[in-house]
Amino acid sequence: MYQICLTERFTATHSLDTLRPQPHSHEWIVKVVLQAEVLVEPGIIVNYFELKPAVRKLLPHQQHLNDVYDFAPTGENLARHFFDELKPVYPQLKSVSVGEFEEFICTYEPG
Repeated sequence: MYQICLTERFTATHSLDTLRPQPHSHEWIVKVVLQAEVLVEPGIIVNYFELKPAVRKLLPHQQHLNDVYDFAPTGENLARHFFDELKPVYPQLKSVSVGEFEEFICTYEPG
């Protein structure tokens, strides 16, 4: 089994009603993992130069996430949202991870 991981970052603010109600900013970390048993020509899972802009297009740079999404913008919810957006385009998608800090990252991988 082959896997690739693309890591991107974006800066955005959010607030969490009961946990941290004041808007605050993070440099969010997003990791997208694709997996395949068989490679396509010339020996890749997917073209990195297509994947990278597709992932970047999803990321809400310099926005207040509470204004962008109709769900609480936690790492967990963002990971699931980004997964659901990418899976139809990239069937090889295995998981998406999102974190506010390098030390604490949430991964969504359907069971």
